[in-house]
Amino acid sequence: MAPLRRAGPVILSVLLVVTTGALGLVLTARANTKAESLLIQDRTTLQNTLGGLGKQYVLFSLKEGLDYASTGTWQLTPNSAADEARLESFVQNATFLNYGAAVVTLSAQVLDTYTAGPGLPSPSNAGFKPMEDELLAGQPDVSSVMKVGHVPVVAMAVPIMVGGQTKALFVGFMDTAHSALETYVEQLHYGKTGHGYVVDSAGVVVAGPSAADIGMNLGQPAAVAGAAKGHWGNYQSATTGDEVSYAPLGVGGWEGVTVESASEFFGPIRSNTLHIGLAVLGLLALASALILVLGYRQETVRRRYQELLAHQAYHDSLTGLANRTLLNSRLNQATSRARRQQRGLALLYMDLDGFKPVNDRAGHDVGDELLVAVSARLVRSVRSEDTVARVGGDEFAILMEDVDNPAAARVAAERIVGAVGRPYVVRGHEILVSASVGIAYSPRGEEDGECLMRDADLAMYRAKDAGKSGYVFVDEHPSVPVL
Repeated sequence: MAPLRRAGPVILSVLLVVTTGALGLVLTARANTKAESLLIQDRTTLQNTLGGLGKQYVLFSLKEGLDYASTGTWQLTPNSAADEARLESFVQNATFLNYGAAVVTLSAQVLDTYTAGPGLPSPSNAGFKPMEDELLAGQPDVSSVMKVGHVPVVAMAVPIMVGGQTKALFVGFMDTAHSALETYVEQLHYGKTGHGYVVDSAGVVVAGPSAADIGMNLGQPAAVAGAAKGHWGNYQSATTGDEVSYAPLGVGGWEGVTVESASEFFGPIRSNTLHIGLAVLGLLALASALILVLGYRQETVRRRYQELLAHQAYHDSLTGLANRTLLNSRLNQATSRARRQQRGLALLYMDLDGFKPVNDRAGHDVGDELLVAVSARLVRSVRSEDTVARVGGDEFAILMEDVDNPAAARVAAERIVGAVGRPYVVRGHEILVSASVGIAYSPRGEEDGECLMRDADLAMYRAKDAGKSGYVFVDEHPSVPVL
């Protein structure tokens, strides 16, 4: 008995050590399982955020096409010079769909096209297939990736409505290799092996770590199948062993996918499976801090990306002025306010006289710098609350609210004509141009925005016919040129 009593404390100590070690291993395993779950949850949350940003990009692109398709008049006849001119103007001024555009019948007959690249995909291209059901239901939608030579393009189609019925389709095309979406996705990196992708409904890459990845099949059918059902999630690939997270964009079957090697994704956790006690607590604290940092970073990225997309959608990329879309929106709001408050408003439509010879003689770079200089003078010539917009190549518009008599609009037009007509020096070239301004004035906001735009445009052409470098109200005889 005595030897047993002497061995008792040793045995208890051994049992205590063994029990403590076993408990530590159990706690470590549980902590590791929890940490892995948190890491997967964080990655899935980030993937949902990135999917939401991608959806906003697609919706902005569709809105660009829808805004243009729903304004103006379409001839909807084969080889229409007017429709072809409209398509060319759209492509040259588009922010997103700047590769090409087409007008197509509901039976897939191509009426008119314009492209800034080597051509457009054939109407029989299988990439158009995902769009058919939505378009037949009168809803906008996007295609899969298609190749024109070596150029990867996607189509975004919206209905052309006449009398409340869909009469044809307006299809805009984007060169995905040179899109803002590709630029953004290229900057997404997760460690050394993790990359982000946007893929279409067939699992083909729309945007990836490099433009060379566009058009290849990502090889993740489980992610494609899950997103097709509207699900989001995370899994380990049975073929590659990589950790894959995915989330649907909710448009056209597109989805965002992130792929990273499992060893790197779980490495910091699984390499410390034997740590217990404080090591486990430290790991959990580190994981919590990592989640907070990543959450802050992803919110910052999302906010900056939203601001960038909104600015690109509503501002001219060359001058930074409001574009036609933003002008139309503010014009409609201004006419409603003027009608409600019984206040006057004026719309000045300006065309730059002599701009084309500058482009022809000095080149487009000089012409672009001249447009920037003209824009700056326009902004300085009007009130800070007035909206100055670039609505065409060398055409501008100024919206003035709370204008109780046309004299104020006349004074603004005189300042504009005088300011624009002063000499410019651009890259060693001394340049003289002038401004022809048409003015439409509404005393109480009776006219809608479309009528004001039409009247101001008409008055501008009357000013040009009168000798240029002057201004004309739509309801008066042309003025003597100011300069």
